[in-house]
Amino acid sequence: MNLAARLFCGLSLIAASLSAAFAEEAQVVSAVSTLSYTFIEIERDGKTMWLAADVIPLKPGDRISFEEGILMMNFRSSDLERTFPNMTFIEKVKVIEPKQ
Repeated sequence: MNLAARLFCGLSLIAASLSAAFAEEAQVVSAVSTLSYTFIEIERDGKTMWLAADVIPLKPGDRISFEEGILMMNFRSSDLERTFPNMTFIEKVKVIEPKQ
């Protein structure tokens, strides 16, 4: 394997490790599921933010973790017949179990 390929592989592994280490956490304000996505409203720093992920059962008050995704402005959901000011599409959402 040449040097460029090794460097690329090494950088890819570092990026994957860093993104996993910097997972975001938030509390669910509301969640609406369609056949394709669950749209999740969270609040951060006094601002509402919307996430879209594979269908997952969530309820207000759930704590979730997720990684950064792709932001779309003025996203129109034909299923919900609604336009969201911002929507971040993420790969995975994990519910954080409350500590007992």
